[in-house]
Amino acid sequence: MGERSEYMNSEELKSIIESAREAKGISQRELAKLSGISRSTLNDIINGKIKKIDVDALKKIAETLDLSLKKLLKVAGYDEFLDYLSLDRYKNKSTRDLKDMIERYKKSQLDLLDWDAKKRAVVNDARGKLFYTMEHLKLMQENKDSLYTIDKAIEDIKYAFDELVKAQNKYDYSKLPKDF
Repeated sequence: MGERSEYMNSEELKSIIESAREAKGISQRELAKLSGISRSTLNDIINGKIKKIDVDALKKIAETLDLSLKKLLKVAGYDEFLDYLSLDRYKNKSTRDLKDMIERYKKSQLDLLDWDAKKRAVVNDARGKLFYTMEHLKLMQENKDSLYTIDKAIEDIKYAFDELVKAQNKYDYSKLPKDF
């Protein structure tokens, strides 16, 4: 799957995989099981016995250990893939990093929708208060014996005004993920 250059640094590949595996606190046996690679294949990859490593195996290892696939491909000598990935703005991101970015994006979208719903509720409440006030003022105009007073109307208008001040605030765009 793809062209491979003649240069492969098996010691560096071993170091990268083993360091990440140890950092996750899993054995080689667990890594093989989690990544869906046979133990013997994983052992051969780590010990440099495979000269043309399958890209899918590198991808599975990268995903399991949250490593950059680009880094593993480079060490394994897959220049063709590196050229393709160099065009990608997420080239140094592991699969875990990309999944985390997507989750942060989803959360920010839900936060924005929640903010919008709250803002609309505030505006709706203020409009309701203003409508209530207008109707009472009309009644007062027609019938001077209304229980509604000018002081109450001022209080209701002030309430609606204060609610609308809250609604005029812009969304806090600093909450959006920075890495998109």
